[in-house]
Amino acid sequence: MKLSTRARYGLRMMIELARELRTNELVHLGRISEITGLSNNYLSQLAISLKNANLIKGVSGKKGGYRLAKPVDKISVAEIVQTVIGPINITDCVNDPNICKNSTFCETRAVWTIINSRIQQTLEELSLSDMIDRDWLSKIKQEHSDIPLLFPDQITSPVNDGFQPGCPTSY
Repeated sequence: MKLSTRARYGLRMMIELARELRTNELVHLGRISEITGLSNNYLSQLAISLKNANLIKGVSGKKGGYRLAKPVDKISVAEIVQTVIGPINITDCVNDPNICKNSTFCETRAVWTIINSRIQQTLEELSLSDMIDRDWLSKIKQEHSDIPLLFPDQITSPVNDGFQPGCPTSY
């Protein structure tokens, strides 16, 4: 199971928007594109969903751009992810038990429901403010040092000279 690129890139877009808004009143999608390596067209599609959910506001004109519609600590990661991909739902029967005739006695549905609930809870607990706070990242390193690959920089070789910030746009 993995989150779609829309979920990953929607969150990445919002993180970079929040970071850029620390020093700018408005941010152009072109700037976020430079940082993330994502195309303006893709970011524009994400922006439509995020605007419709009142997470960001767009300002038209030559000096226009985007800003957050509410404070960073009031925007949860769950809101962002669900805005761009829909409800968290690792399998269809979790949110709609009626689609399966076995849902009332299915052992696996119970497992999927628990996992789904924990994913939802984790995403709700995290805010956009957390995601841009370097102290938060240090805290996560301490609290979750037992999770393999959480911080790959501690186990991988150095990145080549062509390193670009942000998430890769393809694998």
